[in-house]
Amino acid sequence: MKDAIEQNQIIKNCLGGSRHFCLQALSGEGIDSIAFGHWLAIPSQQLLLVFRHQQCVAIDHYQVAA
Repeated sequence: MKDAIEQNQIIKNCLGGSRHFCLQALSGEGIDSIAFGHWLAIPSQQLLLVFRHQQCVAIDHYQVAA
């Protein structure tokens, strides 16, 4: 697994990319993700990649509910 700095750079590189590109980039670097709706969750970083028209337009943080 990549360290946090490398993971963050890989995730930032997804911004502007297609959903397919982001899934491949994350998977290729061993970063687990969960695809649902207009989002792609990255549990290890508690991040959501937000997609509009299959393009990543934002990266948001989320909190795990108790």
